[in-house]
Amino acid sequence: MTAQPATPCDSPKVSVVSITYNQESFIRQALDGFVAQRTDFPVEVVIADDASRDATPAIIRDYAARYPQLFRPIFRSTNIGVHANFVATLSAARGEYLALCEGDDYWTDPLKLTKQVEFLDRHPRTSLCFHPVRVIHDGAPDAEFPPVSWRRDMSLEALLARNFIQTNSVVYRRQQRYDDIPANIMPIDWYLHVRHAINGEIAMLPDTMAVYRRHPQGIWYESDRDRQKFWQSRGYGVVATLEAMVDLFPGDHARERIIGKVADWVLGEIAKVPGPKGRAALLNSVADHPRITMLSLQHRWTQTRWRRLEHRLSGDVARVRRHAYVYSSHLKHRFATASARRREPNRDQ
Repeated sequence: MTAQPATPCDSPKVSVVSITYNQESFIRQALDGFVAQRTDFPVEVVIADDASRDATPAIIRDYAARYPQLFRPIFRSTNIGVHANFVATLSAARGEYLALCEGDDYWTDPLKLTKQVEFLDRHPRTSLCFHPVRVIHDGAPDAEFPPVSWRRDMSLEALLARNFIQTNSVVYRRQQRYDDIPANIMPIDWYLHVRHAINGEIAMLPDTMAVYRRHPQGIWYESDRDRQKFWQSRGYGVVATLEAMVDLFPGDHARERIIGKVADWVLGEIAKVPGPKGRAALLNSVADHPRITMLSLQHRWTQTRWRRLEHRLSGDVARVRRHAYVYSSHLKHRFATASARRREPNRDQ
């Protein structure tokens, strides 16, 4: 990091927003990634620990003491939860741009912020930019996100259909307020991507500049390892996220249809969870989000009607073919009979 004052600048170019909770095994790599950034503009790291019970706060204090010009630590006295901690930390940021990185992920390129800020400065119509990340799994081969096949379409519509932006890769143009983010949404980053993308274009830089961890303490770990457990515990938050996205597009029926298609899949996944807990998760999701349920049903009904029409048309075509075959066979028999009669000698002669 370039030389800066002994305290973070009051008007930083970039605010790095990070939240932590019981991440003593990972936090040093995240902090080292922040410190390693080489920039010619002021940066602040607003990092909020949510009353961790391990050594995470002590590690953050150590880095803040060594790099007072960089870190603005916040230590919650009581645990307020991921959503409240994240929203409050976003609201505390002061930079022109926001970069996100949670305490269990980390950056690998010291020029990451420089590259993204330079791109956004040169392209004022772009409201956010991101880059690929390396995904490391416990007991599984590393991967890259987003997959190459997802990179053909970086439109807002494609982002509504699936989240192709990893949290610790994105840089936004900061908005005036974040305290209006709806409660209970999860994943909050997907909502934020869409919320910022409304105001401009989405850009992806080619370089892989960060690492995203999939580990047992992470929110998304169960989505791969135990899907039923994941949808039972997290499905409600995903439905709430879709509901919040609809509010971003009042009267936009085309985008409502995209969200409805996703909602149909999400509610279907929750419905697959067996037993009373699964039924309770589905009931709560439907009862508290009737509009999303409606969009899901509209999508399903539209699809069902088309499938019925397609089936009916295919059946009609098959019947026509059968009738044509029978009629053709009948004509062939008549022509063959007539030809045979013409070839017979005249017995009256």
